[in-house]
Amino acid sequence: MIDELNEALEQYHAKWHKLVSGRRNKTFFEGLMPTAVGWKTADRAEYDRLCAELHDQSDHIAETWMNGRWIAKFHLRDVKLAGDIEIVKIMQRRPGSSDAVGIDHVDFYSTEVAGAERILQDEPDLKWTNESNDVIAGYGWISIWFDNTEAKLKRDTVLDIVSAELQQLSDKIKGED
Repeated sequence: MIDELNEALEQYHAKWHKLVSGRRNKTFFEGLMPTAVGWKTADRAEYDRLCAELHDQSDHIAETWMNGRWIAKFHLRDVKLAGDIEIVKIMQRRPGSSDAVGIDHVDFYSTEVAGAERILQDEPDLKWTNESNDVIAGYGWISIWFDNTEAKLKRDTVLDIVSAELQQLSDKIKGED
């Protein structure tokens, strides 16, 4: 799985660098730090197989039921992937989806994401959208769509989100929600 991830990430990073080379505000794009790779599976059997492969190579694992599917987040223990990525998200396709399997997106972290809309508006040829989910209130990201893939610009890492999800659940159990 690690070799397959690295190969897909090398191809992804080549597309990303091509995109960045044509940007007006290269400083912003070059300052984005890749933190996680999302990998989509066709079915539960493939999801379980990939999770089992990553289990022994990880020191922290979190799994979430969201939008009718499982998503697992693995922090790799002794290896970094291409681009110094340490987090792998394995995701089942959403029910009824025919999305492509394999690398789905890369998460990019930056404290500058809060002002990213202004920067992206100066890039007329760039396709981007504001996205969110209903799990954590106020949590959102910007998706940039390019060359049949996606970059997710985030103010948080996926580990921040896992922490917030667990705190929300703890508060609910304690009756503090």
